Amino acid sequence: MPPRREPYGRCTPVTGVRPLDVRRAATEMAMPEMTDPTPAMVSFEEALTNGQVGVRRCELDRDLYADADAVNGVQRFAYVRLDGATVTTFVNAALAPPVEGLPCFQFGCAVPVSFRRRGLATSTLKAAIAEMRNGFGRAGIEAFYVEGIVHVDNVPSRRVSERAISTVPVTDAPTGLPALQYLRKIEAERLGRGST
Repeated sequence: MPPRREPYGRCTPVTGVRPLDVRRAATEMAMPEMTDPTPAMVSFEEALTNGQVGVRRCELDRDLYADADAVNGVQRFAYVRLDGATVTTFVNAALAPPVEGLPCFQFGCAVPVSFRRRGLATSTLKAAIAEMRNGFGRAGIEAFYVEGIVHVDNVPSRRVSERAISTVPVTDAPTGLPALQYLRKIEAERLGRGST
């Protein structure tokens, strides 16, 4: 079982961050850029192995573990599936500029080569979004956006984003790179309400 760190409590992505803090921080962010989440996955696994980071089992998907932190005041979340101490799937979500006045989280997925082509990235990304929806609803955030910025030539990541975020990408103008933006508004679960 992975090490546990108490400050994050349940798998609630807003632990220690009030909804207004999330919105304020989002307005101060620069435009998103494409990044490869693989180095973050490797770094996260090393930190997990060395006991520098702890994860908590999530509420909705008991095979998913989460960690939350902030870097330079920017909230970010990591969701992982594990095989012992080995990360089999890594999904990170970082606060991005707001969309229509709502918080937006940009997602990245990484899967080690030996675990690819099993649907793990798609299932983990969907599960991470569901956990955020659940946690944000409890924290009083009624809606937020999820986003994926994917290079046009990255067909596997495009498929993951199409299955988990949106089937209708748009050309991503902010990065100036040949990329697609996948964007979806999520209605937080609150008192039994559904999502879009």
